[in-house]
Amino acid sequence: MTLLNSAKELQPYLQNIRRELHQFPEISLQEKNTSEILLRELKKIDGIQIRENVAGYGIIADFYGEKPGKLIALRADMDALQIEEKNDVEWKSKNLGVMHACGHDNHMTMVLGAALLLNKNKSKLSGGVRLIFQPAEELSPNGGAKDMIKAGALENVDMILGMHVWPDLPLGKIGLKSGALMAASDHFTINIKGKSSHAAKPNEGIDALVAGAQFINQCQTIVSRNTNPMQSIVITIGKMNSGTRYNIVAEECILEGTCRTFSPNIRDLAEKRLETILKGVCISSGCSGTLNYERGYSAVINNEEIIKYIRTTIEDKFKKDDIVNVEPCMTAEDFSHYLLEKPGALLWIGTTKEGETKYPLHSSYYSPNEEVLWKGSALLAELVLNYK
Repeated sequence: MTLLNSAKELQPYLQNIRRELHQFPEISLQEKNTSEILLRELKKIDGIQIRENVAGYGIIADFYGEKPGKLIALRADMDALQIEEKNDVEWKSKNLGVMHACGHDNHMTMVLGAALLLNKNKSKLSGGVRLIFQPAEELSPNGGAKDMIKAGALENVDMILGMHVWPDLPLGKIGLKSGALMAASDHFTINIKGKSSHAAKPNEGIDALVAGAQFINQCQTIVSRNTNPMQSIVITIGKMNSGTRYNIVAEECILEGTCRTFSPNIRDLAEKRLETILKGVCISSGCSGTLNYERGYSAVINNEEIIKYIRTTIEDKFKKDDIVNVEPCMTAEDFSHYLLEKPGALLWIGTTKEGETKYPLHSSYYSPNEEVLWKGSALLAELVLNYK
């Protein structure tokens, strides 16, 4: 029996595991029950070596084939989002206000499925496989990947792979791109201090709200006038808190935003220009201000040779038209930190069947078509088995 057929036979099991994980989602650093479900299943694998409670509730598990070879890591993220699920299904989240709206339940299931398939094919497995179940991927700007790496997740690893469900792609299609795939994600907070006064006597105060509005407008010139238009950058300010009453000049204005980039040079430029613009606004308005700029996830940069290998494997073991050459996007993933240390790649796998409504990631209605499970499991297993 081929590995692909074995994966199809595994589908009912995979579906049940995914639904169990989906019903009991847990937010970042609280993935205790999620970890227990995974451990229960992993312990069924012969000869597996398991480290529990890594960097919180993370898991690192290794097992080896019957031949010498390389150690390949497969990573899945474990945490859910603080979103109330609106799907009306039997396996709807039972944890109020928490939902696997980014598909991490699918990621864990596919890595577990790949492990079970590889366990059945140990005689063909050269080297070993490391399963990395990582907590706190959603805890931007300081996700769980760095702590997993510090705990030894990448020791002796030759290649690392990750897979992310992707509603923008048709069901089962594999999105590939060498180089930059997802953006670096930084978080910044601006605190502008002025002086309150009666709204009828603004000359007696210093309006922090107006200064904040000027800053918002000015920082958009970083994108339009300070960076090469051929190099991607997004600066979004999503939160503004200012003022206490309609007839009082605001004494303080607090802004929060995100900066998304692919190039380290553009990332550096954006931080410096935000500081410069803030100083200029404060000088012109008479306010004082501080910038707190937090570097978050790095850009996901896929290894070119690994992508070539994945492409060849898909063409050989699946279908050539399963591959979609995708464009990069400005969303972020802390899988990037693994790629700074080891060669590897993050893949996208499509979850929207023709005729189905396409809900985006982080939607309260996002529910990937479960047929993605067997194919994702099979592809990860094939990529481990065929790597030399």
